[in-house]
Amino acid sequence: MIKVGVIMPATIDDAGEFLADVRALEAAGAKLIGLEGNGREQAILLAAIAAVTESVQLHLSDPEAIALLQKLSRGRIVTSMPLGETWVEMSMPSDRDSWTASLRAHEAAGAHGVIVAWDPRLIDLLRNPEPDDRSDLLMSTG
Repeated sequence: MIKVGVIMPATIDDAGEFLADVRALEAAGAKLIGLEGNGREQAILLAAIAAVTESVQLHLSDPEAIALLQKLSRGRIVTSMPLGETWVEMSMPSDRDSWTASLRAHEAAGAHGVIVAWDPRLIDLLRNPEPDDRSDLLMSTG
């Protein structure tokens, strides 16, 4: 199964909502989370993400803050993609079928993971990758 990494925006409106989205991405199966931009603000946001997540790898483009962030994240900070793995940036597909087709195409081409910019639809796509399985919606509506 191909891995999914998500690049979150570097600016936030509501810290609670931002961190809830990050936790939901981790729970849904995202393997890597990064932030747009770099510098001190990125490091602070990544520290907050490290505090509320448990297993997702955190991508840091500014190595100056790495020592403290490694402690806060319990060693989950990465500054590059894992050796021997190919990760491909892709745009957010328009629907579930396009998402599934894109993941399969990248996996068939030899990619180990894809990086996609944050979109609220990602949580649902990661939790429910197959178009036919919508039992979660049926249960929530009775």
